[in-house]
Amino acid sequence: MTQILLVGDIHAMDRPPVNATESYMDDIIEMLRWTIEYAAKNDITVIVWAGDVFHHKSPSRTSHALVLRMISVLQYAAEKGVEIWAVTGNHDISNDVLASIQEKQPLGVLYQAGLKELVGWHPTLPLYGVPWRQDWTTNENSAWEAFKGWRQSEGPIIGETDLVEPIDITTALAVTHAPIYPPKDAENIQWDLVPTRGEKGISAAMDNSGFLYYGHIHEDHGIYEVEGVTYANMGAISRGSLHEYNLEREIKVAVWDDGTSMDGPVGGVAPSFTEVVVPHKPAEEVFKIAQAEEKKAERLSLDAFLSDIGSSTLDVSSTGSAIEHIRTRKDVPAPVRKTAIEILEEVE
Repeated sequence: MTQILLVGDIHAMDRPPVNATESYMDDIIEMLRWTIEYAAKNDITVIVWAGDVFHHKSPSRTSHALVLRMISVLQYAAEKGVEIWAVTGNHDISNDVLASIQEKQPLGVLYQAGLKELVGWHPTLPLYGVPWRQDWTTNENSAWEAFKGWRQSEGPIIGETDLVEPIDITTALAVTHAPIYPPKDAENIQWDLVPTRGEKGISAAMDNSGFLYYGHIHEDHGIYEVEGVTYANMGAISRGSLHEYNLEREIKVAVWDDGTSMDGPVGGVAPSFTEVVVPHKPAEEVFKIAQAEEKKAERLSLDAFLSDIGSSTLDVSSTGSAIEHIRTRKDVPAPVRKTAIEILEEVE
């Protein structure tokens, strides 16, 4: 039986987000340690972090102290007999260049300290990793290029032999970091996404087979199926922005089971994702909600004043809201939007 625990975006940072309490990072470390304990208690030996391990793309904004805290998480996992792997997210690299990981990024330090980088097939498991791609939304063939190895590779070495056995991709798991939304919600999203449906979509790129867990999207999308592929996203383990979904959602991770459990009927059970709720503080203990409401009231007063004089304003109550606004501006060229968002994310 193969079980893998999957964790969404961590966004480790030294200073808490503007609307968060001072214990923000302490709480995230505590939740990460809980996932390790949960894995150990349930005989799960592999955890995969689905990208954006760190928040700031500029290495100078991540202290040595924070890197050491994350290394301590890896050490705790090793003590518990749990191996942690990660796919690289867009916040883990500079200027969307994957080579920057080893050149200067804190995630590269974690890879040197014991975190395993998941790119392509895992050495022994039916597990395939796809890091962030700069061209996810600008190249219509990006999904096909990203999952080429999934479709064509013979797969990792299985068991104790030296023979390479083909992977059955109908029961294998892929993990990526990409802008993906369920089809029922994608049509209402105004920024660029990687399609799941159609001949250029991820499902077709995966040969309409298998399972995909993805990071990058902080909302909880749950578990759903599109054209033969079962998708899952439990949302970020972090709650850095004061969006409504962060006030209401539970913090969850997922466990993927390859369906070979000895407890099931003859022939095993169907591979599946299972949601697991992580013990976490309520939103009112994570966010400075009262202060945020005061800022909102001030902004609404300003909006009313500007409306009276025939002007208008953008919601600037947070950097996040400005980023969301830029994403929706399809009248602005994509490269300009991308650069503006990167600049705002750096000052967030």
